[in-house]
Amino acid sequence: MDGFLNVLKPPGLTSHDVVEHIRKITRVKVGHGGTLDPGAAGVLPVLLGKATRLSSYLVDFSKTYRAELFLGLSTDTADASGKIIKTASSFNFSLKDIEKVLQSFEGEIMQIPPMFSALKHRGKKLYEYARQGKTVERNPRAVKIYSIKILEYLPPQRLYFEVKCSKGTYIRTLCAQIGDALGCGGHMAFLLRKEVGPFVLSESHALEDISGKTLSEGLLLPLDFLFQGTDYLILGHKDILSLLQGRFLPLKEISNRAINVFCEPVSEKVIPVYTNKKEFAVLARWKYAHGSGFILKPEKVFKPFNKD
Repeated sequence: MDGFLNVLKPPGLTSHDVVEHIRKITRVKVGHGGTLDPGAAGVLPVLLGKATRLSSYLVDFSKTYRAELFLGLSTDTADASGKIIKTASSFNFSLKDIEKVLQSFEGEIMQIPPMFSALKHRGKKLYEYARQGKTVERNPRAVKIYSIKILEYLPPQRLYFEVKCSKGTYIRTLCAQIGDALGCGGHMAFLLRKEVGPFVLSESHALEDISGKTLSEGLLLPLDFLFQGTDYLILGHKDILSLLQGRFLPLKEISNRAINVFCEPVSEKVIPVYTNKKEFAVLARWKYAHGSGFILKPEKVFKPFNKD
């Protein structure tokens, strides 16, 4: 059983809990594509079987969240599970005030990863240090906010917003940053993840709807799901065989033998390669080699090697 599963993670379960649940159903290797906090809900890409070999290609996808920011109350975890460390009162904002602050966060911003996170320091997760009452020095990291908008404001404390952001963005930290920028502090009261690249909330499946039967009936997404809608190549048996054997193919050879019309190569771009029977065979990357031009190098092989 190989492929991707778009799971609707409920609040109260860890991402690991979801993985274990799917593993018991399928009895195959299972992983996930992006941790969600236990209190958060929403899209959790789950990888089964051979799809676990594609986890690194999920990393660069943008993510979209809806969050509830509770203003005037700051916690040590930047969410509702933490201890209150600061409160503010007698504040109120207009939508214009909030919009101005939110707009200031669009583009590249710096964030210090929270202590209560799964980020590792010397082989140990930060939250493990935090639970021991220890604080580890963390360097600020650059993340990107592609867009951020108000969904609703219920004065004076409850602000609902939607944000599309890059990998590595902590929405808890963003909530605290917004609260500080408004001058009253705040924490994330709830989080819903709407999108992880091509995985969207409207197409996700609740855990109670997932079983061996439903997976075999179409819930499981194909191995090439991450690359659908991108450039691709259809090659004949000889070229497929070369890639399966780990050999690279020069562009000048491919351009004469490719079965489909393909776009000009882009250095370091990853593309799926199919057999003439439209079977997903290889994930390959374009490389530019001085003296010989573009070459296509295999990265992941998914079709069994066959000399026939």
